[in-house]
Amino acid sequence: YAKDKLGCSEKHPMYLVMHGGSGSTDSEIAEAVSHGVVKMNIDTDTQWAYWDGMRAFELENRAYLQGQIGNPKGADKPNKKFYDPRVWVRKAEESMRDRVVVSMAKLSSAGKFTPLQGKGVCEVGNTKRQAALCPKTAAALAAALAVGVAVGMKLK
Repeated sequence: YAKDKLGCSEKHPMYLVMHGGSGSTDSEIAEAVSHGVVKMNIDTDTQWAYWDGMRAFELENRAYLQGQIGNPKGADKPNKKFYDPRVWVRKAEESMRDRVVVSMAKLSSAGKFTPLQGKGVCEVGNTKRQAALCPKTAAALAAALAVGVAVGMKLK
């Protein structure tokens, strides 16, 4: 319809956004992409994934999260490495990252992030950006590139 109305030769002359994409079936997403959808809002899915990562961590480590000291390994054993927010927040972030990977695959965008020559420079679409990456983020980014996801990047 848009192609005819705009008189364009391109198959998809407009960039479409699928609002409310969370909960959509694979076939609904595939159909939307075939009609030119290039972005899908997945806030509800990523919120659930974040919570689910934290929930799974708590369930797995419940015996270590009942006090600062004392766990199945001994009454005098510390639990700091379990209740430290950096640990359980990381599990939540990993779960959310994994959910983003699923969405990128469904939207056919996995593997479309192309690093350019030069440290910290990347290209997303036709836009070049300088990325400020700490060593841990750079390592995570390198791993994420293997599955086509760029996570945890600060762009200048």
